[in-house]
Amino acid sequence: MIGEVFDRVYPEAAMGSETKKNVQTTLIPAGGAAIVEFKVDVPGRLMFVDHSLSRALDKGAVGMLVVHGDARPDLFRSLSPGIAKRASGH
Repeated sequence: MIGEVFDRVYPEAAMGSETKKNVQTTLIPAGGAAIVEFKVDVPGRLMFVDHSLSRALDKGAVGMLVVHGDARPDLFRSLSPGIAKRASGH
């Protein structure tokens, strides 16, 4: 998830296991799984990608989470609003 920090990560999607907290990046092996929890504080579009960006961009291994809500200029504000609206919004 580009632009977000995971509050909790459950490696291997094991709900009963010990969680990792405040994680920026987590590894998910081929055929593996993970569960992540996070709260988005500002509206925008967040992309989640495979860190092999060639797979993400060339083969479509990318997803988008669109978050709606009130703007929070106390937390985030774009220096170039026109660019932010055309791009990620974050």
